[in-house]
Amino acid sequence: MEIAWKYSYACRKALFDIANGRTMGQLWELIWIGGPWLVAAQALFTLWMFIDAHRSHAEQMWYWIILFFQPVGTWLYFVVVKLPSLRMPRGMNHTPLWQRKLSLDELRYRVERTPTVINHVAYAERLMEKGEHVDAIPHLEAALTLDETYCQALHDLAVCHIACRQAMQALTALDRLMKRDARWADYRAWRTQIEAHDALERRDDALQTCRELEKRQPTWENKCRLAERLIDTGQKVDAVKILEQALEDHHFAPFKIRLRHWRWARHAQQLLKEAGRN
Repeated sequence: MEIAWKYSYACRKALFDIANGRTMGQLWELIWIGGPWLVAAQALFTLWMFIDAHRSHAEQMWYWIILFFQPVGTWLYFVVVKLPSLRMPRGMNHTPLWQRKLSLDELRYRVERTPTVINHVAYAERLMEKGEHVDAIPHLEAALTLDETYCQALHDLAVCHIACRQAMQALTALDRLMKRDARWADYRAWRTQIEAHDALERRDDALQTCRELEKRQPTWENKCRLAERLIDTGQKVDAVKILEQALEDHHFAPFKIRLRHWRWARHAQQLLKEAGRN
């Protein structure tokens, strides 16, 4: 009871001090009141973020932020850098985290008893997670028989064909998808189409797709992707022009946008060096 009262008092005092600009010491006071386990958890979390920054080749400023702006610096790195890089596994994008993940046998049972579009696709995606792309194809084709315009099934079918070294069939499925909705899932089909062209060793077609994607969605990621293709094909002048424009846009962007996309700006700088320009 006494500890709870002290923690409640410390929280109120910390909020008052935060409003007056005194934050770091009060945050550490809250952590110490929480006991040795909370201190150990914060220390382990800091170590994890520092190792992640080293492995991901983060900019040097993040090392100083993590080490010398405790405990805020660690959480700032997690929110700004680590959290956006976390990707949800296939099939979880539309599933709440609290929902139980169905077993493969249960998904198979659902397909056999109720062969709907959703059940076919869910079972196929689970097979894809296990690397069984060949077995997933019939279920995706069955789903498309029921709904020939279902974009998720078309995209999954293309991914399976690429994995099975059937890139031409993948392009056919992607063409159907992009005619239906070229902007589906944040232009994901375009990136898969580039993979299919690469599988067929069609460098010019892959470059053309990159150009069209960058034109439709001129993000820093797509600009870097296009610049990489241009450098690989010897068109370094065009690549340098795109990268310099991207870096200029990044330089004059609002601070929170620069912070969110700093990795792509760093990648653009590396590509400039690769193209022979500093």
